[in-house]
Amino acid sequence: MCIVQNTIRKSACSQMAHIFVYGTLKRGQPNHKVMLDQSHGLATFRGRGCTVESFPLVIAGEHNIPWLLHLPGKGHCVADGIF
Repeated sequence: MCIVQNTIRKSACSQMAHIFVYGTLKRGQPNHKVMLDQSHGLATFRGRGCTVESFPLVIAGEHNIPWLLHLPGKGHCVADGIF
């Protein structure tokens, strides 16, 4: 679950599905182009949000790819973009 910060109108939230992105999908990162490909649907940046619970964020592997471990209550709340 994600908390939406005050940059999004509540009426917009109720009408569209929103996704929370972090890591390589966020703006300025190498896979953000996937978010902009309209064959996958419309992805418009709506604001910033953060996870309600804390999770460990791991950055590892040959390409330094980030991912969250499913260990609720460990680590930190993760803040990033909502599309």
